[in-house]
Amino acid sequence: MKGVRSLGVAVAAVAIVASTVVMAVPAYASGTTATSVTVTSNQTTLASGRAVTFFAVVSPNKVGSVATSGTMNWSIVGQDGSSVACTTTRSYPAAGKFSCMVGLANLLAAAGTYTVTASYSGDANFAPSSGSTTLPMTVGPTKLVLTLSAIPTSGAATTITATVKSGSAGPLVAGNVVFTVFAQYHSSGVALNTGGGVRCLGTATPPASNNTQALVNQVATCNLPAGWMVVKNPTTANPKPSDAWSVSATYVGNASFSASTKARRGLAKS
Repeated sequence: MKGVRSLGVAVAAVAIVASTVVMAVPAYASGTTATSVTVTSNQTTLASGRAVTFFAVVSPNKVGSVATSGTMNWSIVGQDGSSVACTTTRSYPAAGKFSCMVGLANLLAAAGTYTVTASYSGDANFAPSSGSTTLPMTVGPTKLVLTLSAIPTSGAATTITATVKSGSAGPLVAGNVVFTVFAQYHSSGVALNTGGGVRCLGTATPPASNNTQALVNQVATCNLPAGWMVVKNPTTANPKPSDAWSVSATYVGNASFSASTKARRGLAKS
């Protein structure tokens, strides 16, 4: 009887060993392991003029002691059909992690929503797969910086410069700037807006008048002619005359960037 019990214990031990061996066999022994890809972003809403990073995670990334290898292909397509490439990519295939950074603000609200797809190539042990996410776009905020060539003085020409900024968007910011200029007094021969405003001069001969100027590398310029603002001569009744002036610029915005405005005003004395 003791011999029989010993045999039974031995048989049970063999069964346990056999069970352990079966559990250690990788799942891909009879074929590649199925995978899935999850795509996320470091921003929930994209905006024109802003960089963004997308992340892709392959699951499972490891079976037993064998980890994933392979590559990730990225596709970023706007609702209008336009596509954008990754500026920088990083890959950690053994951890199943990949990233795609879109720098220089190449995503534009004018393209509508973007669908980001990450396609995993697979390898000898893990099957290929893909995942995607769709993210909405909003217009990028802008800031207008208004500068004058000099503080306006009686009878002098003035150049107004409007620079429209939007984060790292740079030259992607496009469109028109509308200038509004007013002087309480002005010399004869200056073309006026309705209501007494002064117009920017164009390049035609004689000079054309146009207060809507297109941005060129984020900058629009308004050239005001000599005499656009004149302080009257002193009189007994008005021994210290002055001339109130104001200049403003408004970026009208477009489908990708919001409008913005800036104004300056002052008082010129004789």
